[in-house]
Amino acid sequence: MSNVSLAMAHLLRSWRSLRGRELACALLVALYLGTESLGPMLDFAPVAQPWAPLVVATARLLFQALVFLLCWLPADRSESADPAVRTRRLVLAVGVGAGAAAVLSNLVFPLLLPWLLDPATLRLACSVCQAENPLPKSWVTVLGEALYVGLVGGLLVALAEMRARRRAKDLALQRLLAEQSRYAEAAMAARLRAKIAQVDPQQLFDSLLSIEQAYAQGQPQAPAQLDQLIARLRSAMSAGRQA
Repeated sequence: MSNVSLAMAHLLRSWRSLRGRELACALLVALYLGTESLGPMLDFAPVAQPWAPLVVATARLLFQALVFLLCWLPADRSESADPAVRTRRLVLAVGVGAGAAAVLSNLVFPLLLPWLLDPATLRLACSVCQAENPLPKSWVTVLGEALYVGLVGGLLVALAEMRARRRAKDLALQRLLAEQSRYAEAAMAARLRAKIAQVDPQQLFDSLLSIEQAYAQGQPQAPAQLDQLIARLRSAMSAGRQA
């Protein structure tokens, strides 16, 4: 399989792996940024349709957020053992996503606006909110939009990456602690088996037989002999655990 086919396959897999919380986060951020211009738009909008400029501004931010998200997913889903390589990929994804969001929002988004508003309402909204006018803009304006999207998106990507790395470190620490506990239990069991193996079975049998005869004959020292045998066995087991 060629490199292009592998790249396309990774791209499709990363887009299919989009999680609901990731999409919701991008959309909520876009909606929050859209509400920042709610006051000025309502103040200067015609009384008849004050919501039209807000629809245009919010839809534009949502479109940019989706484009940025699609550019970020392939870099986030890529596997790399080197954190520096992953960091470079994420930085590149932020740059590409910001540029693509700014350019496509000026090329593709105006073609989608008629699906949201009728022509008369659209002209009214754009006359009120010049910043959201779908007419072609200068490269300086597009660059400013790219910097804005890159700043906001870069901060979100940095926060998400810090949270993911912290979670990965916590999971690795838990695995190490669990593995250390298993090794300690296995070592203790091995030492205990080795210590028990050092006990002479014939000597243990003779001691038990002697204690049994002492009890059968009613000798008063029989309980003391049993206590001594138990103490020796307990001492051997304790030494095995501490070894």
